[in-house]
Amino acid sequence: YTRLHPNDDVNLSQSTNDVYPTAIRLTVLRACEGLVSAKVGLREAFRAKALQHANALKVGRTQLQDAVPMTVGQEFGAFAELIDEDIIQLQSASRLLLEINLGGSAIGTSINVPR
Repeated sequence: YTRLHPNDDVNLSQSTNDVYPTAIRLTVLRACEGLVSAKVGLREAFRAKALQHANALKVGRTQLQDAVPMTVGQEFGAFAELIDEDIIQLQSASRLLLEINLGGSAIGTSINVPR
């Protein structure tokens, strides 16, 4: 305690009620980076397949019934667009995770906090 105090030196008088949610936010934020990266790769693979099969006709289906003609490329392109929307949503949510509630003390009273 004379060289390293758990409250004064380690958690710097932060409340665990603030630290736990912040740690979870940072963990999720770090996981989102890998997920976004993987989704970008998946989106690009779908886009490549969309170009590759741009002229391959198939029957589009609605409610398990034959509907109108479309190409396999259009279907892959739609998958790519859905993945792109997911990427945008993840990036948007990730920005919100950057807000943290550290900086106060136990319930913001500054009790037991050195000046």
